[in-house]
Amino acid sequence: MGEATPQEFEGRVARGKDWREIVAMVGDLPPMPNVASKAIQMVENPDTTARELTDVLAKDTALAARVLKIANSAMFSRQREITTLSQAIMMIGFKALKGIVVAATLRQMSKSSGQIERLVWENSMATAMCSSSVAKRLKKRYVDEIFLLGLLHSLGQVVLLFNPETSREYKKILALIKERNVDFATVEQEVFGFAHPLIGALVAKKWNFSAETCQVILHYKDAIESARPSSESEEKIAIVQFADLLSHAGGIGSPEGYPVQLETLHSLGRYIGFDEKDVAKIVDELIEETKGQFQKERHVYD
Repeated sequence: MGEATPQEFEGRVARGKDWREIVAMVGDLPPMPNVASKAIQMVENPDTTARELTDVLAKDTALAARVLKIANSAMFSRQREITTLSQAIMMIGFKALKGIVVAATLRQMSKSSGQIERLVWENSMATAMCSSSVAKRLKKRYVDEIFLLGLLHSLGQVVLLFNPETSREYKKILALIKERNVDFATVEQEVFGFAHPLIGALVAKKWNFSAETCQVILHYKDAIESARPSSESEEKIAIVQFADLLSHAGGIGSPEGYPVQLETLHSLGRYIGFDEKDVAKIVDELIEETKGQFQKERHVYD
């Protein structure tokens, strides 16, 4: 008897595509860089001191510099500029710092500055910041945590671009998006036989992120079929989907021809708790806010 298909692959792999090949591709990926991995483990430990965390991050100067750059973005910065790692850790807090370390690591992974790598990185950062902004508006308790979830939603694309074989196909993907006005996941499914949410979830699992984080990444592109979320996890998935669509509606991370899905944004806005009569106005405001923040903070996206 053949090995049973793991649950996360159900309905996500094209007929004739062997899921074991996908597992092997993910298995070939390098582990998360040592300093970042250690820092993330330390953040999870309540006994870790700010001094210990500073000492670990200081071992990777490129990572440390990017952590400071992101820490000084409007979303995190306070009244004055943060100039040292210890200041960043004290002022931002461990939970938010985890997201910043992951952001800095992903940027290092996608260092090649091709058009598509840049688009994916810009969309990752805009979705992270937008997820936090939406969670704040809705007075949710997980504002820092959702920054990380928004950031990781496109982890699968970072990985597909890191892999030489799949990276070569992205020219074809961009051409199909331009021709058909469809989104990345739709075209990836057609070209590869799977799409980036599945790859992102598998990599997040390999890198020891929580089961909930893996589920948010896996499901963020799924159509939502109920009137209201039945759990906090469903709510987070919807906020990340909403923030990703807001980013694309603002033209951030969007290749030519990428669709603006206003109708979906309105229904998602209602689903996550915005008032029915105000939702169109709120969506317009959030698109403008996202564009404004992106323009003001372009240095963070470099």
